[in-house]
Amino acid sequence: MRLIVLFFLLCGLPLKASAHDTLVIHSYHKGMHWTDGIQAGLESVVSAQGGSLHVNYMDSKRYQSPSYLNELLDIYRTKLNQENYRAIVAIDDNALWLLNQLADEVRETPVILAGINDYHPRKHKRLKNVIGILDQTDAAANINLALSVQPELRSIYVLADNTVTGRALWKEIKEFLAVNFLNLEVIRIQHGNAEAVLAASEALPPRSAILYLSYFQDSEGRYVDSDEFLEQLTARASAPVYASYKYMLNHGVVGGVMLGGSEKGRQIGKMLVKLFDGKVTRFPTFIRNTGKEIFNYHEVTRWGLEIDNNETLIINQPQSWFHRYQNEIRVLTIALSVMGGVIALLVMVIRRLRKGEQRLQQSRALFEGVFDQSFQFIGIFDKAGMLVSGNLALHELVGRSVVKYDRPLWRWFCWSPEAALKLSRAVVQACSQPVRLEIDIQSHEDGSRMLDVVIKRMPAGESGEVQLLLEARDVTARHQMEEKLREREASYRLLYEQQPVMLLTVDRQSRIQSVNQFAADLLGYGKRDLLGHKVTGFYEEGEPEPQRYISSALDHAGQRVWRRKLRYCCADGRTVWIRETIRQAQNRQLLVVGEDITSTRALEEQLAYQACHDYLTDLYNRNYFEQALEQALAEAREHHAQHAMLYIDLDQFKIINDTAGHEAGDEALKQVAMMLKEITPVQAVLARLGGDEFAVILTDCQLADAVAFGREILLLLEESEFYWQTARFSFSASIGLRMIDETAGSTQQVHAQADTACYAAKDEGRNRLHVYYPGDEELRRRELEMECVSLIRRALSEQRLDLYAQQISPLSSSSLGHHYEILVRIRNDDGEMISPGLFMPAAERYNLAHRIDRYVVNAAIDWLEAHPDAVAVLDMCAINLSGQSIGDRDFVHFLQDKIRQSSLPAQKLCLEITETAAIGNMSEAIRSFTLLKELGCRISLDDFGSGLSSFGYLKKMPVDIIKIDGMFVRDIADDEVDFAMVKAINELAKKMGKQTVAEFVENEAILTRLGELGVDYAQGYLFGRPQPLPQLVAQLSQREEVL
Repeated sequence: MRLIVLFFLLCGLPLKASAHDTLVIHSYHKGMHWTDGIQAGLESVVSAQGGSLHVNYMDSKRYQSPSYLNELLDIYRTKLNQENYRAIVAIDDNALWLLNQLADEVRETPVILAGINDYHPRKHKRLKNVIGILDQTDAAANINLALSVQPELRSIYVLADNTVTGRALWKEIKEFLAVNFLNLEVIRIQHGNAEAVLAASEALPPRSAILYLSYFQDSEGRYVDSDEFLEQLTARASAPVYASYKYMLNHGVVGGVMLGGSEKGRQIGKMLVKLFDGKVTRFPTFIRNTGKEIFNYHEVTRWGLEIDNNETLIINQPQSWFHRYQNEIRVLTIALSVMGGVIALLVMVIRRLRKGEQRLQQSRALFEGVFDQSFQFIGIFDKAGMLVSGNLALHELVGRSVVKYDRPLWRWFCWSPEAALKLSRAVVQACSQPVRLEIDIQSHEDGSRMLDVVIKRMPAGESGEVQLLLEARDVTARHQMEEKLREREASYRLLYEQQPVMLLTVDRQSRIQSVNQFAADLLGYGKRDLLGHKVTGFYEEGEPEPQRYISSALDHAGQRVWRRKLRYCCADGRTVWIRETIRQAQNRQLLVVGEDITSTRALEEQLAYQACHDYLTDLYNRNYFEQALEQALAEAREHHAQHAMLYIDLDQFKIINDTAGHEAGDEALKQVAMMLKEITPVQAVLARLGGDEFAVILTDCQLADAVAFGREILLLLEESEFYWQTARFSFSASIGLRMIDETAGSTQQVHAQADTACYAAKDEGRNRLHVYYPGDEELRRRELEMECVSLIRRALSEQRLDLYAQQISPLSSSSLGHHYEILVRIRNDDGEMISPGLFMPAAERYNLAHRIDRYVVNAAIDWLEAHPDAVAVLDMCAINLSGQSIGDRDFVHFLQDKIRQSSLPAQKLCLEITETAAIGNMSEAIRSFTLLKELGCRISLDDFGSGLSSFGYLKKMPVDIIKIDGMFVRDIADDEVDFAMVKAINELAKKMGKQTVAEFVENEAILTRLGELGVDYAQGYLFGRPQPLPQLVAQLSQREEVL
């Protein structure tokens, strides 16, 4: 019968469900607390969204026979084949079993699961789109909770029937006990009918508890009303009962880790809304529904349990006195507050009344005080002008003898006739309206004063008589100030007209509103011709009006003054330069102050021209040329342009100055400049750099064009002649060409490279052009020399020359003491040492060698004087001198003075000069050697044998030591010719009574051959490399101590 009713209910639904319909299948029957709670929570969410539910109940708690379930399958199969649903909600395991059986009919319809025990994905493997809520009705959690509440607990009796739910929950407990050891006995109650179970619960031993999981059928298969049974169980049991569902708290359960049906229903509803809104994109998707610890206060008190967890929820807890009577307390509080407010308001009103009375009294006293103490002159008169009352100031002003109460005010003897007439009229007029006037009065103490008088009718009093109030204040000072202002304005106008600058005021349309006489005279117009006209009408074309200039020149909001220079047109056609100073004036006008700077401007232009032009040739000067070169380099770097720089140096120009004088030289330079200007392209830059040096920058020029232009210059100069008086001179030049392209560096580098190329042209024979190439070795050598020159000069000025020394070893034991040669090194900007082989050629070429020699001599002798211990063991200290120094008599005199003034014995010094330098200036070398030998110094001839006629000059040289050139010494162990040369030089020196030193001794084989020849000293890497002088002296001293 039940199946027939269910069938008709299902079939009576529409054949086609709405697109918003959801089929809800409950495993249990309607009226069961758990099922009703879920349904109520679900409907509360879905109805708020406008959805509809089709709810069905399987009633599988009471009916679980196979035939019943098969008939249900047939009914739902028919229903799903006839109707479409947007989603299906399956509550508890039996509903899931039903949908698994009907998977072919469910097809793609999303399924929401809830209340599934012992969940595993295989439970819905036949369903496609599954989401749901997994309940954590953890029976094991309730066991742990019971242990925490009842620490002495020894037995737990679990009530689980033989339904699907009961079996699943008991299985969970067994799995928990299998992996967790508890000092606790867990017993399942499932045998017997309901009465037998209740009777057994009454006889439980002490320290026991009951865990209610599921009891809808007794052991004989009869249905049991769980709510009624649970109430009997909690009433009769001799131990507290724990459960997992919140609704059971109303049936006497003490508490537990619980789930609520309505909360689960709302979760299902929210998941259903997300599904319909398209926010669920992945299947299967599940969320967890965890339980919460909840206890019933009455049962906790009944069993004497203690709850220590602050997060535990305790329901049915009795209210405090305050919560019980909070409404009455609230009403009483409001009533007292209102009464207090009324009382406070009354007190406030009374206080205000009292304060009002006090203020009124104070006001009266204050009025009387103000009336008498006021600095203004106050009087009260009747309508006839008779004085009723006057303050002290009024009496003091006119004098007490002048004040009359029996005659009108204007008849007092302090007014002039005009003032008395004005006053009498004012009194009559004041009866109807206030009157204000200024009149003079003859003061009793201060003489004539000016008063600002106000007369007005006073409010009618009790008597109704008309009274007038007169208030007067002394404005004499203001009148005097106004008079002074008028005088100053007249003075200002006179000064404005006579100022030696233009003074204009212009309005917003730039029209002249005022102008002084100086401006009119300067421009040659009358004032009337200027007033009302736009100031821009007197500008030269292209100058902006003042307002537009201010807008464009405004740098920041705080700027108030603007300045500019521009030209004005005069009436006679002239133009004058004016320096304008513009500032804001009143009424949004502008004040323009103009200063005539025509003469200053002309001087500035002249100075600007002279700043970039050569005074002699009228060509551009070096300063302007450097700027043009910088611009050309920028264009080459940024725009890949190609330009050319020609450095022109006239050949042998000194001949003209020396022969015909500097005046002739100046005229020759002018002629050369004129010729160069005639052939130089218009867009090129031609400049005189100084002396007889010129330079040209050719813009947008290829190498071939630049070379052609350079040759044109050479041909032009070669074909021209210069005549001065009776003398005739010809011109020629050497030209260095450097292309300005991406390979060019700074202006200094380009200039130096062009200069280097020019000097290369001079070395090649003059009257020619040399092109600079980055890879040109000769030019690179010259550049390095120039860099060395700069390095030498900086090193001399900054004292960055360091003394080094190399040992000279005696080859016979008869010679004692230290022997070494002084060498010099330069420290560059990075602190690295530069050997003389790199910088000495440049020093000799650019006449700096004598400065280096002077520094070395000073430093070496000063160091030896400061170290007497080193001098005591010194036998010979050799110092190299350049040919320039030996040929410089000033240097020789300096050397003589230095040796004489020094405490260092002169015989310990040996001065070296190379053979080639000595031969190059034989007579001067012999003279210098003779002077130095007279002081006791020894003289050494370095690199002997490198000259072709060494033996011929040797007997003329007053030298003591000959240093054999290393090119003969380094190979004597293997080359018999070199051996013979060294032997010949040594034998010749011995016959002349001179000692010999062999250079470049690098191994023992060389030293052995030198010993065979009888050479006196040896020097080379075999004995040590050059090292700082103090370090070498210390090393030699240590060797002697060891020996």
